[in-house]
Amino acid sequence: MLMTTKNKIAQATKQLVVTQPFDRISVTNIMKTADLRRQSFYDYFHDKYDVLAWIYKSETDTAIKHCGNYRFWPQTLRRMLTYFADNHAFYRQLLPLDVQNAPEKIIKAHLQTMIGSIFVSMGDAEHIAIDTDYCRFLQHTLGDSLYASVDQWLTATDPQSLETQYQFLRHYLEDGMNGLLLRSKQIKTYHRADDQTSEIG
Repeated sequence: MLMTTKNKIAQATKQLVVTQPFDRISVTNIMKTADLRRQSFYDYFHDKYDVLAWIYKSETDTAIKHCGNYRFWPQTLRRMLTYFADNHAFYRQLLPLDVQNAPEKIIKAHLQTMIGSIFVSMGDAEHIAIDTDYCRFLQHTLGDSLYASVDQWLTATDPQSLETQYQFLRHYLEDGMNGLLLRSKQIKTYHRADDQTSEIG
């Protein structure tokens, strides 16, 4: 029952976001669209920005499997981009928001955590020691770069295809990983990660 109500509120919010500016959307609008009592909104969310955070977290948890696993990072990247492409109209309206509780902070934090987990997993898988401070640097720098790229892609007037965006970002991340492996003397030639999506179901 709890999840059903939260999902109704979330779906109503998504429906409104793609049809009107977010600053014109009120809790009253959301609950009317969801056909629910206005006051019940606060049983589940603090405000409309809290709904956006829940939508992102709940949907990406479902859409992106093996998030943070080095072995499956190309598949994770593809699934993440596919999620954004499938919800293009929704995020196209939200990413430009410049307010205190804008979704940008939630998405950046998630991407940074994902990148950090991938590099920690990489250290374990490749048997290399990655300095904690450097790993934190990679986490923030690559996470921010990934967000900026997705932002530009979704808000572009003439965006690149999903496949092109995936290949560009894959090469960008793969080049960095190979540089780290080469510097750690774990490989002697460029290593291309496997992209067999069938492995992760």
